[in-house]
Amino acid sequence: MIGLSFLLLAAYIVADAAYTLIAASKPDSSVAGVAVSAAALLVMPSLSVLKRRTGSALGSQMLVADAAESLFCAYLSATVLVGLSLNAAFGWWWADPVAALAVLPLVIKEGLEALEEEHAE
Repeated sequence: MIGLSFLLLAAYIVADAAYTLIAASKPDSSVAGVAVSAAALLVMPSLSVLKRRTGSALGSQMLVADAAESLFCAYLSATVLVGLSLNAAFGWWWADPVAALAVLPLVIKEGLEALEEEHAE
């Protein structure tokens, strides 16, 4: 299920980025959006480390895989912050979907690795 969720996330990133770029949909900046993204960027890496440790100690591959998802949440939060910052500073409305596409190879890699581990078990 974890591997599948990564691949579904990858499909969503592609669809959303394509729509945003084709429709030239310019993002709105909000203090709340920036605050949530910044909070996720601060909290999710620590949560990922704790999940990985706990999952390893318990022998839970699902919790270890969930730790990777938490880390990707931090990566995606960083891309949102970069995109919002570039849009606010330079008017680059396309920066957010391009940044999201830059994270895509990592999401696909983790998804495929999780599927391989699931099949090996």
